[in-house]
Amino acid sequence: MPMKICAVYGFSKSGKTTTVVEILKELRSRGYSVSTIKDVHVENFVFDVVGKDTWRHWKAGAEVVGLRAPDESVLMIKRPVMLDELIRHITSDYLVLEGFRGVSLPKILCATDEERVKDELQSTVFCISGLVSTHLSNYKGVPVINALLDAPDLVDLVERKSLKL
Repeated sequence: MPMKICAVYGFSKSGKTTTVVEILKELRSRGYSVSTIKDVHVENFVFDVVGKDTWRHWKAGAEVVGLRAPDESVLMIKRPVMLDELIRHITSDYLVLEGFRGVSLPKILCATDEERVKDELQSTVFCISGLVSTHLSNYKGVPVINALLDAPDLVDLVERKSLKL
């Protein structure tokens, strides 16, 4: 089965992470393997801890630092990486992106209110979720689904609308 991909985007505190988590849980309950990539918009974001061994590796000039532990592993790349480069390293049934409002992929818009929906709605949006879903069920023909209450319905849409890579 080719990997399928969609993105969840919206402003901070709109319900993006909650929506992604509920999609992940429901996809996993259906037997799919799922991966995520989150876009972070924080200047000078640091994943590593100053003074620790991996940080010292960076300071010594490593371009990629790998960290392997009994329960998880991570590769840290000390440069901006294009999304397609990251995607090439993932082999799952589904890839859910959090953020990435500018990509041309099927998307779920998370918003706090109808005004934000109006301002942020893109032609690639197949569903709206987030805090706005507590008081809106449809917006100009686009379904609005509360991920906490209706994750199965939301994931039915994700299965149908995600892009096959």
